[in-house]
Amino acid sequence: MGCIFTTVARPMQTYQKARLARDSRYDGKFFVAVKTTKIYCRPICPASPPKEENVVYYQSAVQAQDAGFRPCLRCRPESAPFSAAWLGNEAILTKAIQRIQSGALNQQTVEQFSESLGISDRYLRKIFQQHLGMSPQHYANHHRLMLAKQLLQQTQLAVTDIALSAGFNSVRRFNDSFKSTMKLSPSELRKKTQNIDKTMVDIKLRLFYRPPYNWAQIQEFLQLRELPLIEKVSSNSYSRTFSINQSSGWFKATHQPKKHSFDVEISISDYADLMAAVAQIKKVLDLDSDIETIEKHLAQDKKLKPVLTKGLRLPACWNTFEAGIKAILGQQVSVKAAYGHTHKLIEELGSDTAQGLKLFPTPQQIADADLSFLRMPGRRKQTLKDFAAWFQQKEHKEQDFELSDILSINGIGPWSYEYIKLRSGEDPDAFPEKDLGVIKALEAHQITDTSKWSPWRSYATLHLWNSL
Repeated sequence: MGCIFTTVARPMQTYQKARLARDSRYDGKFFVAVKTTKIYCRPICPASPPKEENVVYYQSAVQAQDAGFRPCLRCRPESAPFSAAWLGNEAILTKAIQRIQSGALNQQTVEQFSESLGISDRYLRKIFQQHLGMSPQHYANHHRLMLAKQLLQQTQLAVTDIALSAGFNSVRRFNDSFKSTMKLSPSELRKKTQNIDKTMVDIKLRLFYRPPYNWAQIQEFLQLRELPLIEKVSSNSYSRTFSINQSSGWFKATHQPKKHSFDVEISISDYADLMAAVAQIKKVLDLDSDIETIEKHLAQDKKLKPVLTKGLRLPACWNTFEAGIKAILGQQVSVKAAYGHTHKLIEELGSDTAQGLKLFPTPQQIADADLSFLRMPGRRKQTLKDFAAWFQQKEHKEQDFELSDILSINGIGPWSYEYIKLRSGEDPDAFPEKDLGVIKALEAHQITDTSKWSPWRSYATLHLWNSL
């Protein structure tokens, strides 16, 4: 009946029921390829459902495309939230895919990329073949093409700018690769798209998630920690400035609950960094998490189960450096005091933007600064400078580095290390067990064993904080 490359098989009846019901909880978990039309769709596609004998199921869009099917122009498979059966269990593969989605293979060879991950290129190819049935380069090219398709259908960017944004080194190579895969040229695909709003901003994308998504709790979390110099939280949106690679920019994400998505406006100084920016926005809003799977796992603990709330996401700082600075400024003080210090740091050191806002200070700006304007112990100011200098040094090295190295910096202990992992969105299993709020919540609910929450202890931590 179908073909699924997966480490965790699902009954075909589940896929059939999900597609016939257009169940949004399965969006991105599998794709429906139709043999008669040679088109593949998301399970939520609004088109009339095909007969079961004409359907082939695939766990990823790239597998469907590799089998000779073209992406649907109506449901836009490239917009589906990312999913994988092994997510949370294969750390290296998860990290590799996240970096590829950020454009890491656009300018690097597979050998250089695997070296940055601390593994051999042979092993990288092996795990990609084992879990996805293809090479890392093949996966990267698929992701470039899908971003290009999304930009062609949802923005007014010129084809040349789209080629650059999607990571292609030349327009000719982009055109050839696109036409070979889509059976249409970029211009022909754009002509087929009838619903482009001619008044829209240059870059406005719709980014989907699988429900449930508890925006009210995300909004409350962000509102409590809002830094008006760089960000704004409203009842239905979140916006902020950002720096990524050599670019700077701004984005605004507006929640569309009925469509299980965010409409995201993006302004960026260099289109070459757009792919990385989109990947980071998804991480900030935690759009790709399979929250239903996470909650089912955590609910197995009968003592934790009463604490859980539906659709709780893990809002991340823009990057690991920002998370680290906030962690140091938050040591042994209230949330209000910590964000007072952070506001002052941004006010004094952050660069101005065209939007009349600031950018979060860079490692160099903090490492080189006189921090006498901060009212805190001198030792903590030195920790800020040491962390910034460490991060600056690591940024200039091609090889990847272990975040655990920061434990050698005077003033950074286990709490800061775990908090940074949690707030950077890099580790779904971070657990700041020495956090005062966590300790209070554990005592209140008489919880003594937290090991069973792995690999989702970051989410459990947020649930514990919310229970107070």
